[in-house]
Amino acid sequence: MPQFYLRNFACDPERKKIRTLAKNGDYAVWAERSIERLGFEKDLYVHSYAGIPVSVEEAINRSVETPISQSDTWAKIQSDRTYALDRSDKPVLYALIRHLEARTPHYLASQSELAQLAGQADSDIPFSDEEKEHYAEMRANPGLTKEIFNYMSASADWTEAAYRGCGITVVRTAKPLRASTTPVLVTGAPEHPALRLPLPGMVPFMYNLVVNPTTLVNLVLADFDDAFLNVEQGEDFRLGMNRHFMGQFGHFPRVRHMITDAGEELARDMTWAHYRLLKGSDRKMVFHRPADWTPSVSTTIECKPAAS
Repeated sequence: MPQFYLRNFACDPERKKIRTLAKNGDYAVWAERSIERLGFEKDLYVHSYAGIPVSVEEAINRSVETPISQSDTWAKIQSDRTYALDRSDKPVLYALIRHLEARTPHYLASQSELAQLAGQADSDIPFSDEEKEHYAEMRANPGLTKEIFNYMSASADWTEAAYRGCGITVVRTAKPLRASTTPVLVTGAPEHPALRLPLPGMVPFMYNLVVNPTTLVNLVLADFDDAFLNVEQGEDFRLGMNRHFMGQFGHFPRVRHMITDAGEELARDMTWAHYRLLKGSDRKMVFHRPADWTPSVSTTIECKPAAS
């Protein structure tokens, strides 16, 4: 997880600490944590080529993250001037979202799961013949999944074809939004004929990235010409997005940290996610959810999506 991103959510003047809810088995603990430790992922960006370990950490920094973090776009985000983000910032925002989408343990695990599903005759996912061939190669070569993951983490080349026609909306809120160390949250999108849905039965979706405590950037892949909006949204939108991040945290095993403040809103949403507060203070909150928990009633997440 890049530290330049995490520092936007720092809770101390030195920008070395961050408040997160961390999952550990059946427990979840809210506390302050070190950004340096949170951003370290041992050997995640190392794969084997001809039996030799290859690290792409330097390539990630040189080719992707340093150019983004030194851009005028990032300067606006870092200095709380997201109201000034405009169409000229669209390429950097797009690259940031696609990069942070792909460089997480959750994404790596998802690719491995898709490879297995593509080999099942009764899979509910309508894989194309090209995808089936691709995933068959990944199953035949276990190291290939990690190699592809590292290529995607260290380069933006794979994102270029989908850039044309995408729609980006900057959404600003009055109060803080949650974020995650699996930072790009995929949610449903309204039906629109311009959306790119290459496979039959695909549900419209959009990417959401919180870039600082009160700003979310929304991306849809579509044929929208050069669509860009910068808008304010109210409390219903903020609460809905925060509930989405709670759902992500509660559902996916590899989503380890949710960046969030404490307080009544967190306690309420943790109850919604079937966690029970064991103890709480201004410095630490401990929640528990049994491993065999099952929802007693159906729950839904309501969120008014940003227009694009």
